[in-house]
Amino acid sequence: MEHLCRKLLIRIGKVIPFVLAFIVLVGYVENVYSVLTDRICIDEYGMAFYYCPFSTWISNLVYIDWFDVLLVWILCFALELCKYSFRCAYLITLNLPFRWLVEHVSMPDDTIIGLASFMALAGLYCVCGGFKMIPQQRNKF
Repeated sequence: MEHLCRKLLIRIGKVIPFVLAFIVLVGYVENVYSVLTDRICIDEYGMAFYYCPFSTWISNLVYIDWFDVLLVWILCFALELCKYSFRCAYLITLNLPFRWLVEHVSMPDDTIIGLASFMALAGLYCVCGGFKMIPQQRNKF
């Protein structure tokens, strides 16, 4: 039973960075789509923001904060994960300053699209690396 739990924890630890990178990817893709199509929503306080229903639903379930970044870095070093996991950790760490920048600084739409596209492409690269790595690791156990 101990061996089974240990294997399960290691597999979960290997997948967590890629799941968080996928959540970041989906959020940025939806942000780019909302900015390009100019889909705006106004909340009950009169604040206008881009309408991203799927990202809003995900953020109600999972909100990536400094604790999550610290968890991913600890997992990467403790489990000695691959380069793709470290790239996911970099992406999740870079997500926090970018999110703060978008929330607190008024920027033109072109800048938002450029930065969000960069983050989405970086997220896609990390997630694709995970799709290549995880089936190979599964066969090693």
